[in-house]
Amino acid sequence: MSKATTAIAKLRNNKLNPNYRPMIFVIAPFTEVVKGDAKVIMAVRSYCRFVYQHGGIPVCPQLYLPQFINLHRSKEFQVAAFINIVMLTKCAEVWSFGNSTHDMRYFIRLAKRKNKNIRYFNTEMEVH
Repeated sequence: MSKATTAIAKLRNNKLNPNYRPMIFVIAPFTEVVKGDAKVIMAVRSYCRFVYQHGGIPVCPQLYLPQFINLHRSKEFQVAAFINIVMLTKCAEVWSFGNSTHDMRYFIRLAKRKNKNIRYFNTEMEVH
């Protein structure tokens, strides 16, 4: 069993619903996704798919929020920052993928302040 599957199994432990899927906050290079880097967007989608395939519900604001929030406007960016905090707070764990960027370190610090368990994966989705 992979580390990811084991982690999800632990989060499912003692849940009454056998179909329970914990929400996992996905940390990946936010700025590059907002800039529209197709290669990075595909990688972030694959990280979300990885979470899903292992039994979690991926929560990935960098894919979701730019659909309706203009992150280049200061006021909207501030609203997005608040939404990120709320979404992260609702998640059971935080999974970080790839090399840590400035944006990713912000989310990691936030997760630590919220006492969230953080798991680190490389770009090949292996524990590191």
